[in-house]
Amino acid sequence: MNLLALVAATAYSTLSMLRYSTFRSAGYDLGIFDQVVRQYSAFMGPYSEIKGLIYNIMGDHFHPIIALLAPLYWLWNDPRMLGIALAVLMASSIYPVYLFCRARLASWAALAVSGGYVFWWPIQGLVNFDFHEIAFGVPLIAWIILAVDRNRYVVVAILSVMLLGVREDMGFMVVAVAMVLALRRRWKLSLALFVTGVGGYLFTTGRLIPHFNRSSSFGYWQYAALGPTMGAALSFIAAHPFKSAAIMFDNNTKQFLWASLFLPLGLLPFLSPYVLLAAPIIASRLLSDRPGTWSTAFQYNAILAPILVLAAVDVVAKVVRRHPRLHGVKVWGPAVFAASTALGIAFLPGLFPVHDVLTGKAGVYTAHMAAQQRVVNMVPSGVCVEADDRLVPHLTNRTNVGMLGRQVDYASWAVIDFTQTDTGGGGDGNFTPFDALQFKESYGFRVVHEDDGIMLLYRPYLPGTAAPTLCSSPYQSGRDE
Repeated sequence: MNLLALVAATAYSTLSMLRYSTFRSAGYDLGIFDQVVRQYSAFMGPYSEIKGLIYNIMGDHFHPIIALLAPLYWLWNDPRMLGIALAVLMASSIYPVYLFCRARLASWAALAVSGGYVFWWPIQGLVNFDFHEIAFGVPLIAWIILAVDRNRYVVVAILSVMLLGVREDMGFMVVAVAMVLALRRRWKLSLALFVTGVGGYLFTTGRLIPHFNRSSSFGYWQYAALGPTMGAALSFIAAHPFKSAAIMFDNNTKQFLWASLFLPLGLLPFLSPYVLLAAPIIASRLLSDRPGTWSTAFQYNAILAPILVLAAVDVVAKVVRRHPRLHGVKVWGPAVFAASTALGIAFLPGLFPVHDVLTGKAGVYTAHMAAQQRVVNMVPSGVCVEADDRLVPHLTNRTNVGMLGRQVDYASWAVIDFTQTDTGGGGDGNFTPFDALQFKESYGFRVVHEDDGIMLLYRPYLPGTAAPTLCSSPYQSGRDE
């Protein structure tokens, strides 16, 4: 088991490092978290210039648990440290998965399930996203399931409260934990966690996040098909349960997600009470108006992986216990799951990006990447700069960097990559390099260097204007670069 964890941590650290060195990491979200954790490491508020000037990240999402990463920056003040931390978090989730499986399967079978799990596509999708707060939720929910299974209810309560610090919507997952405990007739703890989960969600989204948000609101309610508020949505779901369920299957992307999550596990999770833990996440994603949340890409699926895998193992054990003649399922089931993951790595690089690490494709360094590095190196340290999404993570540890168009009143430098279709600076809209160039030129920026489609722009501060307080720079008007 330790060897498997080491292999996983090494493989995922390598993937993260290669993504960074080949400029595939992004400001959203690696750059944002790098800025925030760096602030925490200096005992400062969690501000991110990438999100906007003087933007407290608590006005976007509630994830104080990432402050636990701050000491790592005392060892190495670099965004790649987050990739290593992510890899270790994923590897650490092997232990509760293995221990849960070992109580039901032979040692080799438990190891096969654990290997299939840690290299399953939802986990790889999270690592391929560079970093996200949900990384803490993956081992936490696995440990919660193990604690429930072992009747360690004090541990369940502690870990559930910790889960609230991962993200504001984890309140609903705590409610799901309460439902699982109710099935075990642990009424007092179930009620306490239900109140804690609902209260945690309402407090963070109704009070805490709006307090730090400039618009004094929580900006992630995107369920137009259900209603303008959570209350309206719950009323719609209660009044139209079948219509609500149909929304979760109403296009090919959603159907493919269902198939990718449940078919490799033989649909078995549906028969386990532990699948209740996945319900809030799946419902919140598939009922959303945002197409990105329906996808097999990005980070969204990772926290579902330990839930569904352990639910499937739970069902296998119960079936064999009731029908001893089906004992073979405990032998070939884990082998099939591990084999499906191995085949995915071999033949489905879109879902299993470790494929590119094994084949060497992830490390291919092009002439354009070399140009990106050269231009990034030309940006002076300590200045305020706006940059393309893919260049931002390479500037966060030595400049005050934001997305193109986000801090124009303060920035003196800008970097635009014309090989990208979207610079990332337009929020949810498309902000092309041509849009960015026109926008920057209108504010007095001028091109001072160009290399393989990458433009470096500079704007001297106008005589008589005060130097910016957030991005003060020694580079004065008239300096040539």
